[in-house]
Amino acid sequence: MYIQQQHFFQLEISESEWKRVEFLLEVLEPFKKCNDRMEATKRPGIEKVFWIYETLFNELDRLAELIDRSDGEEGDWIEELHPAFLAMRAKLTKYYTGTSKPSVYGDGMILDPRLKLYLTTQPEWSGGQDGPYSGAGYSAACRNRYLQQYENPEPHSQFTTASRKRPHSAMEDDDFEQMVNSLPLDMNINEYDAYIKAPRILQKGNVLDIWRIWAKTTYPHLATMVRDILAVPATGAGVERQFSKSGKVETKLRARIDPVTTCESMMYKDMLVRKNRALIMTPADTSVEDIEMESNEEPPSEWRYDWFKGRKNKRIVM
Repeated sequence: MYIQQQHFFQLEISESEWKRVEFLLEVLEPFKKCNDRMEATKRPGIEKVFWIYETLFNELDRLAELIDRSDGEEGDWIEELHPAFLAMRAKLTKYYTGTSKPSVYGDGMILDPRLKLYLTTQPEWSGGQDGPYSGAGYSAACRNRYLQQYENPEPHSQFTTASRKRPHSAMEDDDFEQMVNSLPLDMNINEYDAYIKAPRILQKGNVLDIWRIWAKTTYPHLATMVRDILAVPATGAGVERQFSKSGKVETKLRARIDPVTTCESMMYKDMLVRKNRALIMTPADTSVEDIEMESNEEPPSEWRYDWFKGRKNKRIVM
């Protein structure tokens, strides 16, 4: 409509060109969704890596089949995109090979109670059904890491003595309890094996909330491993955001700002965001007395009485 009103008829998009735009949007939409999932830093994402790779590879396979089926006038410009699809697959394969390194990618997938080993049992799983990249291979590696680093049951003493006098009713089964405590532990049964054999959780929920409950009841040792694995960020998007924020703090007008001041300013701003508070923008001609009269909140005690004068050397030597 704008082109017609301005009489820019030479710029009018044809029906064929609209189909090209629609096709490009269809191609890029799955990659955009996966990119948004990976860039989220407020929730775990390492457990989604394998699923996202499988989704993208399947999408490239679908596009390749679409190119093979294209013919006529549309087939010419669709065929022109074929080198781009090959380059996309090569780039995706390059990064996918990094998931074979231990251990967070496979462990993150397994320790998600909604996934476990489900993805590796699918026919299209690129790791095959045997070998180190199969479901059995990833599970064995994860199990070994759990047993070596996290499974540490408290030793049971064969002889137990009471630290204080107990009533007679509590001593009736004392010999029996000692016998039970002296029995050898069955090392084949551990939290990891019990977790794998348990059914998957189907309802939607936060994986951290699920494990926070299990940490107190069902899998306390395995939950420690989960806390370490899911703390690993899936991408460096969060770090890149911090660099962008530091660039807004250290501007050309603040060329001599101390690095420690930059760090503390960013941490303070992050704290305000987490507490759902905002910085109050005041005019340049506002005095300190006016700010104190408008503020109803008392400053922290460590900020009073010229606290900054006690910090003679602000720079931290790394």
